[in-house]
Amino acid sequence: MMFALEQLGISPKEVNVLDMSPPDMVAAWERGDIDGGFVWDPALGRMKGKGHVLLTSGDLSNWGKATFDAMVARKGFTDDNPDFACQWVKMVAAADADYRSNPRDYGPGSAKAKAIAQAVSGQEEQVGGVLALYGYPTLEEQASATWLGGGVAKALQATSEFLKDQGKIDEVLDSYDGGSNATFVKMVLDGKC
Repeated sequence: MMFALEQLGISPKEVNVLDMSPPDMVAAWERGDIDGGFVWDPALGRMKGKGHVLLTSGDLSNWGKATFDAMVARKGFTDDNPDFACQWVKMVAAADADYRSNPRDYGPGSAKAKAIAQAVSGQEEQVGGVLALYGYPTLEEQASATWLGGGVAKALQATSEFLKDQGKIDEVLDSYDGGSNATFVKMVLDGKC
């Protein structure tokens, strides 16, 4: 959100920026306490009923600041279980590739939509629309400077600075370069699992 304001030439001092959980944001939106928010589904779906999408995470990504969901494992765990980590990345990459190739297979009534809805306690008819909001970078893209080769570390730095300003964390590290790496993506690309 801070990046979006910057891109639009709006000083954060001109607006009241709050860090809220999605349920709190929806409640504040429905009460009329806030005029906007940066959030994802299912909260986004509820807020769209009384508003309009002005920009998306895809817009921010195209402007140079990606937002993303990430899988995280303790370094000691991945050090002790590199084959498991490699297999996990390979499995997720296969699912991503399936979606990129067959997005219609995730629509209402499909076995895939039913399985996803059940796994996340969601609604089957919303699965296809929610999945379409996300991008699914290839392994090659994930290994690039945009993502695991530096972009994720920059995003972690910016998020940490925002959270510190909001009083949510006490300190910001000098660098988040060690917070992500492409080791297991490269293992999959090199056929090591």
